Amino acid sequence: MIAKDLDQAFINFDPAQPLPGVSPFYVQRKRNPLEKLKRALLRSSPLNQKFLFSGHRGSGKSTELNRLMAYPEIQENYFIVHYSVKDVLDPAGLEYTDLLFSIGAQIFTKANERRTKLRGKLLKELDRWREIIEETERGRKVGIETGLDVPLADFFNKAQLKLKLEYESRKKIREKIESRLSELINIIDLIIDEVQLVLETRVLVAIEDLDKTNLDVAETIFFEKQSSITQPKCTIIYTVPIALFYSPEARQVVQPFTQSYVLPNVTITNRHDRSPDREGRMVMREFVKKRMSLDLIDEESLNYAIYVSGGVFREMARVMSMAADNAIARGEEKIGKQDVEDAESEIRNEFRRMLETDDYEALAKIHKSRELRGSETCEKLLHNLSILEYRNEENWCDVHPAVVPLIAGE
Repeated sequence: MIAKDLDQAFINFDPAQPLPGVSPFYVQRKRNPLEKLKRALLRSSPLNQKFLFSGHRGSGKSTELNRLMAYPEIQENYFIVHYSVKDVLDPAGLEYTDLLFSIGAQIFTKANERRTKLRGKLLKELDRWREIIEETERGRKVGIETGLDVPLADFFNKAQLKLKLEYESRKKIREKIESRLSELINIIDLIIDEVQLVLETRVLVAIEDLDKTNLDVAETIFFEKQSSITQPKCTIIYTVPIALFYSPEARQVVQPFTQSYVLPNVTITNRHDRSPDREGRMVMREFVKKRMSLDLIDEESLNYAIYVSGGVFREMARVMSMAADNAIARGEEKIGKQDVEDAESEIRNEFRRMLETDDYEALAKIHKSRELRGSETCEKLLHNLSILEYRNEENWCDVHPAVVPLIAGE
């Protein structure tokens, strides 16, 4: 529903909520790689493909993956297991063993939720694995006769919860898994094979929010442990931080994967002279128009909000939700320039708290050249959105608009 007042606008611009697969709020953008990824998934291939899907945090990856999973062709050709790592594990302290365990657990859980009748041989093997990990009493029976194994489903859910919340349990589970890594991968493959056999379709796993892990965690998983996470015999889409593509190991990171795709930000200024990019700004305007009547904001304020967003959809949502809240607090019925400027100031303060002294020199150089060379500092600045990447004929970067006054000494 398009907002007719600022209270509804505040709700419609909630930046924490990705859009479902079909939404009236959805806005298409140029160079969206989703159709390429869709075609890759639908090609007949004996290979169990592994894809990397990247973009800045807030660029809309979750929304695009929701759309991908909603395509009838994808649903007809795959048993879909789509989940966020932050819902089942601790992204900040994530390890590759946790990730692998979650893949097997989520496939089994989704199959169980669909009342898929899995054979007793697999359930016995899973029950043995459960006893190794959980060290529970051995007299517990498995519901093999029905194929609906509530105790096993319960085990997977509890184990993931322990990996997410309990330090001591997490440490013990990881030790057991790592000492039996090949066995874990074999268990995952047994689950995949059984689901594919029973349902007569391929398994597709899409894991979101891996880009929200600490950068060093992502580098360890996707560089040092890539041989392990590419082992499961199904198709997997991993979301990854865009900063990984600027690391010294970038080529080694992407090499084992079938393909990598980057969801670009919307270009709102031209690279060479920073003049407004009319087409990009119309996309961001459409983003606002689909959520809120444009009668609730004047033209100057809307244009400034688009500039402050940097062409990142979530940043646009944040600016608009904060500006709407500011206007409400002032007793106004329409967003004004001051409301947007106050939102910008709040975002700038967030950056001010996280940036270190040495970061300002790097940001100033990038703002001048609009080019980015891989370095540890630049990876960090990309990861925290201080630097934004754009993709036209070739890649280029610029500093987040809210950060520019910090490096200009304002």
